[in-house]
Amino acid sequence: MYTIVLAYELCGTSFKINAVDPGFTSTDFNNHNGTGTAEEAAKRVVKYATIGADGPSGKFFSDEYNPENGEILW
Repeated sequence: MYTIVLAYELCGTSFKINAVDPGFTSTDFNNHNGTGTAEEAAKRVVKYATIGADGPSGKFFSDEYNPENGEILW
């Protein structure tokens, strides 16, 4: 909900506010049981952190669960 509220608050500015799921990442935290690497997770986050001025705002993205376009409906 905070993503939507913040996106609304910053509507009309150059900021784009989105939530991004990095995926089930293999780390020490989950005893390396994740299916993806830290590098893959970072690429997903950077992809949406560097979204252009014409990009969406107030959305939730998970490339792991929706590989077609990444968007997950709230």
